[in-house]
Amino acid sequence: MKSISPLIAFPVSVLSLAVSSAFAQDAVLMEEIVVTAQKREQSIRDVPVTVSAFDGDFLKALDVSRYDELADLTPGLTVQQQSVNNNGYVIRGITSDAGEATSAPRVSVYLNGADVSRSRASYFEVYDMERVEVVKGPQATLFGTASSVGAMSFFTAKPEQDFSAEIGIGFGDYSARKYSGHITGGSEVLQGRLAVFAKQRDGYVENNSAEDDLNGYDRLSFRPSIRWTPSDDLSVDIVYTKERATDPGTAFLNQNLVFSDNAALSVPDNNILGLNDVGVDRNTKDINVRVSWDMNDQLTLNYIGSNRRYDSLEAFDADGIPQEFLNFSEDAHGEINSHEMRLNFQGDRLSGFAGVSQFEDEAEQRVGYSGDEFLFLACAGVLPGGCQSPSPIKLVYEGEYKNKADNRSRSVFGDISYALNDRLELSAGLRWTTEDRWSAYSSNLPVSVLLQQATTLPLDLFAGRILNTQGQQVEGALDDHSLLPRLAINYDLTEAHSAYLTLSKGQRSKVLQMDTGSPVSIDPEEVRNFEVGIKGFLGGDGISYSAAIFYQDYENFRVRVLNDGGNFVSASAGNATNIGIELEGQWQISEALRLFGNIGYIDAKVDEDKKNGEYAGNRFRLQPKLSGALGYLASWPVSDLLSLTSSATLTHRSSVFFDIANTYEEDAISLLKFKIGIASKRGDWSVELYADNLFDKEYLIDAGNTGASFGLPTYIQGAPRSYGLQMRKSFN
Repeated sequence: MKSISPLIAFPVSVLSLAVSSAFAQDAVLMEEIVVTAQKREQSIRDVPVTVSAFDGDFLKALDVSRYDELADLTPGLTVQQQSVNNNGYVIRGITSDAGEATSAPRVSVYLNGADVSRSRASYFEVYDMERVEVVKGPQATLFGTASSVGAMSFFTAKPEQDFSAEIGIGFGDYSARKYSGHITGGSEVLQGRLAVFAKQRDGYVENNSAEDDLNGYDRLSFRPSIRWTPSDDLSVDIVYTKERATDPGTAFLNQNLVFSDNAALSVPDNNILGLNDVGVDRNTKDINVRVSWDMNDQLTLNYIGSNRRYDSLEAFDADGIPQEFLNFSEDAHGEINSHEMRLNFQGDRLSGFAGVSQFEDEAEQRVGYSGDEFLFLACAGVLPGGCQSPSPIKLVYEGEYKNKADNRSRSVFGDISYALNDRLELSAGLRWTTEDRWSAYSSNLPVSVLLQQATTLPLDLFAGRILNTQGQQVEGALDDHSLLPRLAINYDLTEAHSAYLTLSKGQRSKVLQMDTGSPVSIDPEEVRNFEVGIKGFLGGDGISYSAAIFYQDYENFRVRVLNDGGNFVSASAGNATNIGIELEGQWQISEALRLFGNIGYIDAKVDEDKKNGEYAGNRFRLQPKLSGALGYLASWPVSDLLSLTSSATLTHRSSVFFDIANTYEEDAISLLKFKIGIASKRGDWSVELYADNLFDKEYLIDAGNTGASFGLPTYIQGAPRSYGLQMRKSFN
């Protein structure tokens, strides 16, 4: 058994030294973050919605480069990343993780003001950021129908006129390497910036059936951007981002092999999967254009346009055992185009915006299968002997099915705020959206030789568990519209504290489901959100805080369930209720020490009503009832030239279920990240040692998965302890 007392004593002693040093200095003011959650620049204290915001310096100091690391800092947010191709976003208990081309997201992901919410397109590396905002609750008025439970909004660092540059390198166990950097500069009229980021790490799940171990990563991203400011009233920003991921793949493990370092996963040589090994090959290209024209002191015209393309291929062994039973791939392609024109106005008492937007999403998802007929039928129990039976004859079986979608929406929206007096401000917003959705499905599953011999029937290998259209395309179209309002009240209790009340409505779009062989319209999911909160500053503005209580009522709550063919499909769980409390805060004790923390309690479940069927009373997938984090950032001088630096983040979550049926449950887990290093007092270089999951806790990311439908549920294990050394050098 490992002794953890020295591991605990070391960071605690470092923090104690920092606290004693910090209190010997005068307290400093907490710098207030300016956000654009309401489509205009505002102090976060003046926004009557629940917003968690982090500036780029804070994210860099904590080495946040992934969505799940961002979730550690945000109450009410959980991010599950099975792979770079498969991400689940949970805001206030509601999961948005559907990857089918025909699906509709619940959580909006925005990059520089543009919607990139399609599941397979929504992930990007978090680096060289200006700030990140997480807005919770239905935000259709502000962010569109995809934000029926909230939005994550990322803003990359802008080019600057003055020259600056930075490079960073890091090395760690599992052959980890990380490289990052940026350079910026220009004239008064034209500025440029180039940011790059690359990271590699071998997998932490030892795989005996292939060359590469699993659950590692190999990613490269670069982002050139320019800013043109021909006058004080006009600015044009153009940002291009290109990313490549060739990760070794996800380890879907049988329960007996989890944490055993004895995985044996592979895919056979094939003509259908696109890869001959478990792994990912993903490319994204994104171009974003933002134009801002100050027409006069009160009016600003804004345009945001974006084009995002993605090609994402992933091959995986879905059965968790060495036999070639369930070998699949997902080949997803898509293009997203969005345009928004918005007029902002700012008066003495009246402010707000009005605008129009257009969103186009074309997507295709092809799922391929390759395996041995005899092994498949033996594992499925059709032939005697089970999965351990030797195959007397090798019969390669290959098949595929496809989902396609062409979704187009147009919106007219507006939001106004009126200050009744110096303390009380009322806000009201409305978005009208019309959507045209075209969806298609096709499959080509050949006749199984062994099943035909046994039954004399021309059956495919899945024997009807997956719809077989024999290459014919089933398609359908629908149109829908929605009118989604929000009302908010913001009241300044004092100059440093404000309270707010928000009422809003969200709607998850109506979609077509094709798994029955003909288009079936799935009614929209509607949510009504009520929340009250308070936010502000304490202790001479050295402490910032926010607290919120919310209640959400769902009609036609949609859940993803595994059908008999091992596919996730949409089903209604009836009505559902979600109630919770969120608290977060930061304390800038001194220039040497900042403390931060958050806690969230969320009781999210399907209503206990017989009309809601088999899921009545069940908790939502991936949502712990209790979650929180506590951390610090410290830097104090040790000489005239050097400072000692340290940071740590301790996160905790209670137990979670991985499925709406509440079959697969993970116990509570606490994880600790820790860094200590040395830096110049000027801040132009630093050297740090880091450790993630310092106590080497064992935990799961997901359970059940595709294998569960075939009687072989699989499990994805979380990352073990990792450590390394990283260095940064900046130039001005």
